[in-house]
Order: sequence, then structure tokens, then C-alpha cells
Amino acid sequence: MDVADPLRFGQEEEEEHGEVLLDEEPLAPAAEPPPNPAAAASAAAASAPGSANSSDPLSLLVGRAEAATGHCDMYHVQQQQAAASRTQQQGGPAGGDHRGGAAGGSSSGPAAASRHCPQDSLTLDSLEIGADDSSFLSGAGGEGGVAGPSTRPAPAMHISVSDPVRRVGDSMIPGFTSTHTEYLVTTTLENPRRRVEVRRRFRDFVALADLLAITQRGYFVFPRPDKNTLDQQLGKTDFVEVRRLELERYLCKLAAHPVVGRSEELKVFLEAEGSLDKNFSWQQLQPVRGSLLEGIGRLPRQLIGSDSSVPTTVEAQQNARNTSDLLRRFRELGERMRQEYKAPPVLQDQEVKLREQRAGVEEYADKLAAASRRAELMVKEFEEMGAVMGDLGLSLMKLAKYEDEEGSKCGQYSDLGVGARAVGADARRVGQAAVRQSRLARMANGQAMEALEPLHDELAVSPAVTAALREREAALLTVQSIEDDLERRRRAVAALEEAGPRRVGGDAAKARKVAAMQNEVSALEAALTAAQQEYERVKARNLEELERVRQERSAEFARLAKGFAEVDALFGQRCLDIWRGVSGEFST
Repeated sequence: MDVADPLRFGQEEEEEHGEVLLDEEPLAPAAEPPPNPAAAASAAAASAPGSANSSDPLSLLVGRAEAATGHCDMYHVQQQQAAASRTQQQGGPAGGDHRGGAAGGSSSGPAAASRHCPQDSLTLDSLEIGADDSSFLSGAGGEGGVAGPSTRPAPAMHISVSDPVRRVGDSMIPGFTSTHTEYLVTTTLENPRRRVEVRRRFRDFVALADLLAITQRGYFVFPRPDKNTLDQQLGKTDFVEVRRLELERYLCKLAAHPVVGRSEELKVFLEAEGSLDKNFSWQQLQPVRGSLLEGIGRLPRQLIGSDSSVPTTVEAQQNARNTSDLLRRFRELGERMRQEYKAPPVLQDQEVKLREQRAGVEEYADKLAAASRRAELMVKEFEEMGAVMGDLGLSLMKLAKYEDEEGSKCGQYSDLGVGARAVGADARRVGQAAVRQSRLARMANGQAMEALEPLHDELAVSPAVTAALREREAALLTVQSIEDDLERRRRAVAALEEAGPRRVGGDAAKARKVAAMQNEVSALEAALTAAQQEYERVKARNLEELERVRQERSAEFARLAKGFAEVDALFGQRCLDIWRGVSGEFST
């Protein structure tokens, strides 16, 4: 609009204000003709204090604009006039510096309008954090982030899961097809330096977790991700990406374990080419165990005595739920019920302490869950605070743009024009500071989440700790069940031997029965020895893992507290510097 034409002021339709331009400078006012000295003198006299000229065309047109469009109310005019008087006292419109001190904004005068970039729009994401703010907030912690490097030993391999591909295969039902997702598992080994890539589906990860639960019994093996069948059926868009991240985290945690990371099971899983089910090395690692149908068919024969009910040495070293011997499961279940409700067993002092530690771990897991929920709530509220500050900053910068445009309409050297530009500069100064704080909050929130990661990792591994401690109790229950069965058979053999022969010259059937029972006693003694060895091995693993976890937890939680405190302190200090700068600019 040509401000030289006073008759058109305030009569145009109100413009639609869309996205705010990235460059906060006002639009360049239309070129004005050189002022006439006589006209300038008369205008200065008319604008002097106390000279209320009712025939002033600018005052009349302002009144018309207020009556016609209502976009310039009395409060707005008063604020502009007050800002104009302050600007004139500080040196007039030519000498006033309207820079946004919070973010180092440039002057809003007409000389800066030539740098206007109309092709860029102002959004919160487009306002990247400054280099000084970024370096200030990320200066602590060194290479390991604000919390410092992890105290856990670095794994000997780097594992990544990427490139999910959907495959179509044959279903178990003839004539139907099934779909699944395969992931590219890339392993980079340090010594020797080589790179291996294989394709694995989620069923392979389940098989790995089941195998490690048997072969690495007693170790605190990081639990695998859940199947989440419901989320998959609902067709969530980010389901595959979330599962990919969880599987990558699962493999990295396994590789970081001092024992599981060097196990043959994990090595074959990461390096075996082709289908894992058809790999010979993988099949050799599978334990010998029967199916549930085999156990159901064997149970009646065991009850009538036609099939042996004595566990082998291999079965005695396994958890009862991993075998097909249903009779053994029932016996151990009965032994557990008897111990809980009738006669508690006499335990060694070390076993009593371990059971107390298991109860403490379960209680500690509840405390961890509560702390994790509070941490997530705090991070969410901090993120919302940053978003609100960003919205406030953008609103103030849009207000500054509006004031600059209004100042251009009112004229560069008029009171309303100078006042509008002053209000715009103040709004821009505060808005840029709010946007800077919003960007700082976003970065600080990410670093706070990184610092709080040991808390969530500790919560994630707590079920594995409880499961490993219960495995030791299950191994002891197997020992107690075999001991009880062995003692009962020994008493039966002794009773038969004391009864004496029923016939003169001996009883062949009774002799065969005694010999069979003695063979069962010998088999039970061998199974008891194997079960006791397994119990001692699992107990030693539990003690070793408890000590390792205690040391790592102490160091990791110290790193958590230090990292979170540094993030909070640095963020608060930087925000204080920003707003002190804004306050100093207003005071000057």
C-alpha cells in the first residue's frame, strides 16, 4: 500500500496472515518522495505535544479505520504511541536499535528489509538450535554423552538390525499362505575384522531365547521382546520399526553379556547363512527333549510300572518343564506344595540368603517400575513445556511481523509507525528467546532420556534376574524330589529283603523285583549326582551374576545421577543467560 495516499489508509480489506516468514525483518515500505521542507515543518508542528489539530488527516483516517474495520483498537493505539515516545527519547526512529537480543536478531529498520527472504516460512522445526547453545548443553560428559561413557565392558562385536522385508510363505493349512517379516542382522566383528549379514525372522529370535534359557541356565540373560500379536493385527504403522529397534537392543544386550556374548549359540545365530531351522550347527546345539504328546503317551505306562519313571542324567540337569516327563512334573509340583504348606525343607545358609535376595529383587523391581513411570512422566511434562514455550515464541514473532506491517502502513516516520516497529521489536526479542528455550528444552529432553537409560535397562532386566534365581530353586527342587524318590525306593528294597523268601529254596519273582528296584536305585543315584552338580553350577552362576550386577548397577546409577544433574543444571543456566540478556536489553 502506498502510504503517500492518505485517503486509502484503513479502507482495504484486512489481509490474511499466513505463515510467518523466517527472516524476522519487516517488509520494505514503499518509496516515499523527498519530503518538502515546508510540509515537514508543518507536520512537525502538528505532531508536537499539545497541538491537537482536529483537521489532521492522519488522525481522521485512524478514526475511520477503527470505525470501519475494528482492527486497531484504542489499547493498540495507546501502546504504539507509548512505544513511539520511548523510541524518540532513545534517539528517534533512525537511531533506535530494534534488534532481538535473545537470538541476535537484526535491525527491523528499512535498511534491513533488503535481506528479506520470502521463500522461507517460520516453523518451530525450521529454527535450529544455535551452535553456541548446542555446544554449551553438550559440553559435559565427553564422548559418551552428557552422562559420560558407560561403565559396562564394550562388546567384542557391533550388531545392527535393519531393512525389514515382508515375505510370503506356505501356511500350515494347505491352500493358504502366511506372511512374515525378515530383518537384516549385520554383525561387525573386531578381531578379526569382518562383517557378516544374515536374514532372521521373529521366530528365530524366539528360538534363540528358548535355547539360551536352557544352555545358559542361571545367567541373567536379557529377555527377548514380546510378540505383540495384537498390535500386529491392528496394523499399526510403526509396529515393524518398533520391533526392529527392540530386536536390535536385544541382540546388543546379549552381545554385551560377558558369558552369553561369547556363547556358541549367539555366534551361530549371527553367522549361520540361510534358514536357521535347516542349519546343521544350529541343530547340534538343540537339547534332546521329547514332545508333549510323547509325555502324554508315556504317562499311563509310568503309572502302571511298564515304563521307567526314573529321570536320566541328562533330564535331571534340565528344568522339568523342558522335558516330556509329565510324571516328574507332577512329583515336583507335589513336593513344592508339601514344602509350602506342611514341612518346609531345611536349607543351607547360602541358599537362605539367596532366597532372601530373590525376594528383595522382586521388591526392588516394583520400586524400579514406579521410578520408571515417574521418569517417563517427567520427560513428557518437560517436552510439553518446551512445546508450549515454542508456541509462545512463534506467536510473539507473528505479532512482531504484524506490527512491522502495520508500521509500514502508517508511515516510516509517523508516531504510529515508529511505535508499531518498537512493539514489533520487543515482541520479536521475547519471542526469539522463547523459541531458543524451546529448542534447548528439546535437546535437553533428549539428553535427559539418554541419562535415564540405565534406569529403564535395570527395569527391563529385572525379570531375567528373578527367572535366573528361580531356576536355581527349581534345580534344588529337582534334587529334593529325586532324594525323596530315592529314599522311598531304598526303603522298599530293604523291606523286600527283610521279608525273606516265601518258598523253600527262594522266590525267583521276588529276586527279580529286588534286582529291578536296585537298578532303579542305582539310576536314581546317578540322576541325583547329576542334579546336584547342576544345582551347584546354577548356584555359582547366580552368585557370580549377582556380584556383577551389583557392581554395574552402582556405577551406572552414579552415571545416571551425574548425567541428569548436569543436563538440568546446564539447561537452567543457559535459560538464565538468555532471559538475563533479554532483561538487559529492555533495561537499556
